Amino acid sequence: MASTKPLHLEITIISAKHLKNVNWRNGDLKPYATFYLDNSDHHLATHADDSLSTRPVWNERFTIPMIRPDSVLTLDVFHSKPSETPKPLVGTVKFPLSQILDSGESTSYSVRSLELLRPSGRPQGKVLVKLEVKERPLPPPVQDYHTAPNYSHYYNPAPAPAPPPARDYRGILSLPHTATPISTVTTLPTILHNLPLPSQPLYNQSIP
Repeated sequence: MASTKPLHLEITIISAKHLKNVNWRNGDLKPYATFYLDNSDHHLATHADDSLSTRPVWNERFTIPMIRPDSVLTLDVFHSKPSETPKPLVGTVKFPLSQILDSGESTSYSVRSLELLRPSGRPQGKVLVKLEVKERPLPPPVQDYHTAPNYSHYYNPAPAPAPPPARDYRGILSLPHTATPISTVTTLPTILHNLPLPSQPLYNQSIP
């Protein structure tokens, strides 16, 4: 898998077998595994196996970023004993991750049984691991809060309706124009007296 994007290693430390009990003088073996990439000081570790067996089972998964595609995985198995520092070493294995990347497989993962070695080079058991190289997901884009977002495509209010036209009440009730102006104190009999008489009779026949 050739990729220019950042990568990370997903590793599952499954189990080990045929480990030598380096604690044989004091009791049973209580192994745990640690690992790191290249010469990094960032070490990760499994829990100690409480079965007190030379065939421990961990089944623990970790994710660690890769600085470069040709990184080398270093895995150590120790015996857990709080009273002793440093812990007794069972064995070490170094595995180049380029063996997975250069395999040509599209998935770029592999289940490997890696042989542990003593510092002298003598075999000291095997550890079963699942290794998978993945592209590291990019962080989400940062929202720029200095510029107000444009919400015009979400909400576009309609223009407010025009107000109704003002009604003209001058033609509804009007009095005939008279030569004599009507004073504000003019009484109703005076107004009726000044009204002009109709030119035609109101009725065509007289009342019997």
